[in-house]
Amino acid sequence: MTAAHDFDEMVDLLALSRPFEPSAGMAHKVATLPLREAITVVVEDWADDKFRQLSAVIVRQSAPAIRSFEEIRHLYDKVETAPAS
Repeated sequence: MTAAHDFDEMVDLLALSRPFEPSAGMAHKVATLPLREAITVVVEDWADDKFRQLSAVIVRQSAPAIRSFEEIRHLYDKVETAPAS
């Protein structure tokens, strides 16, 4: 993965509802925030909720949505070393 990411780009963070909730399988918007913060929320804040981590989707205007936790985790490693603007 060699694509450059604008970690300050505003994105929508989505999560799937749980199977036992009335809207099971439907994605709902959690927040609109910079990509850097969305990645941190998924990896750090949701660390105790694997279902939420694995169902997270980050929707960007500049590129395809980020749908895999593996990719989010990879970007998290990049965010840790990237300077904040």
